[in-house]
Amino acid sequence: MAFILTVQKFLYPKDDYHKIFQDRRPRSQLFPCIKDSKGVKWRSEHRPKSVHKLRPGDIDVIAAIGDSITCGNAARENNPLGIIIQDRGVSFTGGGIGTWHDVITLPNIIKNFNPNLTGYSIGRGDFYSHNAQLNVAVPAALDDDVLDQVKMFIKKMSYNRRINFKNDWKLLSIFIGHNDICSYQCFDRRKHSPAAHKLNLQKALDYLYQNVPRLFVNLIPLLDPTIAVRIPASSMVCNIFRRFACTCLFRFPSMKEGIVNLTAEVRRYQEAERELVFSGRYDGREDFTVEIQPFSLLLNAPMRMHDSENEKLTKLLTNGFPFWSPECFHFNQRGLALMSFALWNNMLEPVGNKSLRMEDYDNEDFKCPSEKYPYFFTKKNSKELT
Repeated sequence: MAFILTVQKFLYPKDDYHKIFQDRRPRSQLFPCIKDSKGVKWRSEHRPKSVHKLRPGDIDVIAAIGDSITCGNAARENNPLGIIIQDRGVSFTGGGIGTWHDVITLPNIIKNFNPNLTGYSIGRGDFYSHNAQLNVAVPAALDDDVLDQVKMFIKKMSYNRRINFKNDWKLLSIFIGHNDICSYQCFDRRKHSPAAHKLNLQKALDYLYQNVPRLFVNLIPLLDPTIAVRIPASSMVCNIFRRFACTCLFRFPSMKEGIVNLTAEVRRYQEAERELVFSGRYDGREDFTVEIQPFSLLLNAPMRMHDSENEKLTKLLTNGFPFWSPECFHFNQRGLALMSFALWNNMLEPVGNKSLRMEDYDNEDFKCPSEKYPYFFTKKNSKELT
């Protein structure tokens, strides 16, 4: 009997299973920016030639590159076995099932401004499935896989009759490096160093720069994986899974030492990303930009062993609504919605003044284009504010 009860507890959802989903809005409710539009044009009368004058409604094609987080692994699962399920339709950068009322994703937000948006995932499946569309992320991907994903993104676009490759504006989000930092860099520091991370991203971005017209690239700094062991009241399953998923965290005498050392390496990776984006390497084309959207830095661990956690993060971790999947290494749908909200807001905040915020949100917390600043912010048009 005890065995049966254990199996049932493992397989069946908990009574508070609903907490893994975002709070849903009535279908009759307008997206906040649409409701309070005040005459702002969401889409340009004529397709803009400059990426620095790109409105949300100008985006025709959306795509995503990354690893299992971008695949949406385990996002709506109730037990750890769900880690193998690629739930791409709710991916924060590439998913588009439903609407923002029940599934907040970057594509579902942008669909409010351009209902004809294409490229978002429409369900579960592998990267080559029909459901994946232009979410070409691959579970367990490393940063040296990004170039292959870029080529797949371009190849898929060439087969899609809905896409005008030359004239459509494209939005691509890249979120990668977690498997390098967690499982490889402590065994081969040369191949998986911050410099190597930068070089692999550079190869991918160079290829995009040379081959894809009219492209806005979001580069999201890699997540600090130590957050997985800083979550309060974790389960035994989480404790076991962490050792397999992030072996580099457990190569120190104590967990505190592991956290401090790994988060220091994470920061070096993040700085390498920033150096690449601000190098000027991708500033030579008027129809191309790469922008850092830094909200993920909120999850960085303290740099010293006895420092306290960020107050905003502590509030998020203890609010009674978990944002992690059952094995504590991926985001559930609620967590992905928080990331989507944060990413959208970063895109509408000027470079140098972007917020690090992922806490629960109300409708009025969504940033909206204004008559004065109707465009996604770039390094170039942000300078016009000063």
